[in-house]
Amino acid sequence: MKRMDKLIQDYIHDPYFTKEKYPDPSVCEKCGVVFHNGIFEWLKDVPKDAKKIICPACRRIEDKYEGGVVYLEGEFLQKHKEEIFNLIRNVEEEEKAYRPLERIIEIKEENGKVVIKTTYEHLARRIGEAIHRAYKGDLKLNYPEGQKYVRVYWHRD
Repeated sequence: MKRMDKLIQDYIHDPYFTKEKYPDPSVCEKCGVVFHNGIFEWLKDVPKDAKKIICPACRRIEDKYEGGVVYLEGEFLQKHKEEIFNLIRNVEEEEKAYRPLERIIEIKEENGKVVIKTTYEHLARRIGEAIHRAYKGDLKLNYPEGQKYVRVYWHRD
């Protein structure tokens, strides 16, 4: 007899998402993203009756609680830093348009390395994949088991 308990996956706890829905409509008082029809989206005209909230992304940024981190290093990075940073910002803008909660928390440079912290794992993965597609090099994605988190490593000499 085949075991069926393998199909049940544990709920991955994210303290920045509540199980209850936000009031519809709600608007983040920090960034202006609107919760409407069950999703967060950017609206040109925010409904006047929208309840004020702080969205999960702004709370993560405030707490510096990343969902993904990208490590960039190598001589190639130093020679093409401006181009790579432009690519990173373009990827963030594109992702943020589709998924408003995906944002860069911070970019730090230390000892010739760049560390980028993102609110969720999708953006970190997309940044790593975009840099790899554009500039080749070595790319490694590390998803710790049972966590909604990613570490992305990119290196090129």
